Amino acid sequence: MEISSAIIEIPMEVLQVKLKVERDDPLSDVFEIVKSSQLSDSPSPSLLRLDALSRSSHSTLSGKGEFSSPILRDLWKGRYWKMSERSSSLDSGNTGSVVPVEPQVARISEASANDEVSEIARPMLGYLARKSGVPKNQILSRTRLEEFYPEEEVVHLRARVVLRQDRVGRKYWVWDGGALQKLIANHIQDLPGFEMQENEEVDTIHRWPFAPEIEALKRIKRVKKSKKQALEMILESIRDQIKQDTRPRLESVRQIVGFRQDMWDAAQAVIGSSSKRAIVLSSFSNSEHAGDVADILADSMGNKKIETLLSFGEPDRGRSPGDIEATKRYITHLSKDSRLNLSGGISPKSSHAKVVLSDTGMVFICSCNLFSGSLESGVLESGLLIEDIKCAKSVLEALFEEGWVSSETRPEAEKIRSDLEKLQPGKVEFSQSRKLSKIRYDIRRGNLKRAFSELESLMFQIAERPVWSLIRTLDHRPLMADCIERFDRRLVIASDGLRSNGLDKATINRISERATDSKASVHIWWGRHAPNSRPFDENDKRGRKEASQRIKMMRNKSKWGKKWWFLPRSEQPMETHAKLFIVDDNRLIITSDNTLSFGDTESERGDAGELGIMIDHPRLAIQTRGSMEAWLPKDAVIPGDWTLWWSLLGEEISHHCEKPSDRMPLQDALDFFIQRIESNDYLTKLWEQDVESKFNQKEILEKLSKGRKFGMYSFSRKNGSRILNNEKWSLGSMGHTSICLSWKQVWKKLTD
Repeated sequence: MEISSAIIEIPMEVLQVKLKVERDDPLSDVFEIVKSSQLSDSPSPSLLRLDALSRSSHSTLSGKGEFSSPILRDLWKGRYWKMSERSSSLDSGNTGSVVPVEPQVARISEASANDEVSEIARPMLGYLARKSGVPKNQILSRTRLEEFYPEEEVVHLRARVVLRQDRVGRKYWVWDGGALQKLIANHIQDLPGFEMQENEEVDTIHRWPFAPEIEALKRIKRVKKSKKQALEMILESIRDQIKQDTRPRLESVRQIVGFRQDMWDAAQAVIGSSSKRAIVLSSFSNSEHAGDVADILADSMGNKKIETLLSFGEPDRGRSPGDIEATKRYITHLSKDSRLNLSGGISPKSSHAKVVLSDTGMVFICSCNLFSGSLESGVLESGLLIEDIKCAKSVLEALFEEGWVSSETRPEAEKIRSDLEKLQPGKVEFSQSRKLSKIRYDIRRGNLKRAFSELESLMFQIAERPVWSLIRTLDHRPLMADCIERFDRRLVIASDGLRSNGLDKATINRISERATDSKASVHIWWGRHAPNSRPFDENDKRGRKEASQRIKMMRNKSKWGKKWWFLPRSEQPMETHAKLFIVDDNRLIITSDNTLSFGDTESERGDAGELGIMIDHPRLAIQTRGSMEAWLPKDAVIPGDWTLWWSLLGEEISHHCEKPSDRMPLQDALDFFIQRIESNDYLTKLWEQDVESKFNQKEILEKLSKGRKFGMYSFSRKNGSRILNNEKWSLGSMGHTSICLSWKQVWKKLTD
């Protein structure tokens, strides 16, 4: 029978110590000035009294304060602890299998103790600062060991651990009560018999293989001398690989990059698509913007009077009683608006996820805290707007499983679940056998350029219905590791925070190793504050300093572009709140998680849950990168890169075409594209500086057309035939040319 809990018994030595804290006399500088001045000849009675006080108050204002106290040191890792840990130890009445920890470090001597004064003092830091009057951040540098002796008796402290299992079947032990919580949490896996127990399948489960069409695209790009044989092999295998890949694919998805208003536009689309109900999960609220939120929600509903369910996961940035009450007042305020049919509450478990979901199968997953800021915000955000019944069901199930649905809204949320269950997603299949035959014919006839272009285009078309996977809280660190292991040409990571726990040295080293292999580009986008802005508090100041150090470390590893390319070129924050990964411009992950802020343990991450989604979609991956780069500081963008302009053109096509395969005149698309640029002062200036001042009209059109080589869009002639990616086209033919996001719909809906 497998043991599911145990009591760990840890040997401890008790140390009696006397510490001295060196203290400055706060009046000494004053009296030095007085003594050196003429006033010292006839000091006032007040100064005399203060002088006497300064000299007599040795114990509180000057000299050395001495403090005696017993402390504990564990004989497992050699760490120091407060004596209060002894009272936390489980008593003998707690039943269970007792596992004694054998001493792994020697008992400390007086000579060794003198080398560890800072560690000895650390458990008493608050006490020493309070008693001495010395600032907490100066205590360790001013503390000296005066006396030290260990007690002979070794005591034993007890803690309970229990066996847990994560979502992929890995079993691990966690602290569940008693003493020394931090020690147990960080080192339980070091004990024999308490290691992480992995199933044989873990490696395959915890990896996220690319979709078959993405693997094919990567192989196509590597095709060189043996082009014919290589193309034939890709062609012969792709149909079976797609058929054998049972992962779900999204029916429809759009990337959303922009500011808070853009995020609300997507949220409105979801709420407006509802038949009866929509649920919104967000983190924080801010009563200052409640009026704007009420107007937006009212506009979303139109004449339907849709029931909107709100669930807040981290009320007003905390879950204290005061925070919870403030959020409840916020919900009550909104619910009293006669235009709205709204209810809401606080989620049972803390959540940082951001989700809007309708009862018709539309869902928006994003980085934006919709309810906590101004619509005028200039901070960049990212999201995916999805229409897919299966995905909507999975997201809603995740909300229930994670405990993110408030008790006040759960009955109505259950009705959304019921309504979604009644909706059955249509079955589809890959239906391009004829196209594959044509490509095979071109290969056999030796028309390899055409075969190459058509096969590549077909892979892009297949990816328009992308493979997807939800990314839950504890999946994020393994996923980041997976992204690092998979990228060849480019890795993009965006995170609000950037801390040493999140971007640790081991991760930096692995990124550098991968990037060096192919002289790849690595992009780190971080920081919601504007570049060159002042830190708003000490914590922000420390965070920026830590981020700057990590950025410098990455840049040093790249040898300033000699080994690989690293962006940004400065250490300033970038006014972005986006949270995403992009792998080789093929894979896109949008999430709520600031992955670069946290390590891989629950204690480092905190209690708040996270949710993201991964899709293998080259067009949206590169479009997201370009749309972000349009608004990021210039030092975060590769000079001369046209991706941002391709992305803006792609966005205009998506705004005017219902489906990716819908065509529109190229001239119209370019007109809308230019109108968008001219409507924004920043884009206008950027266009004038980087494009119009350097290229003529013909060159600009040629550069814009290169977006088709990366699957951003496709061109067709007046007769409807496709203009191949390697085919040249003239300025004069522009009036007879159409453009679309994807050449054809290659997935056929099956009828029962």
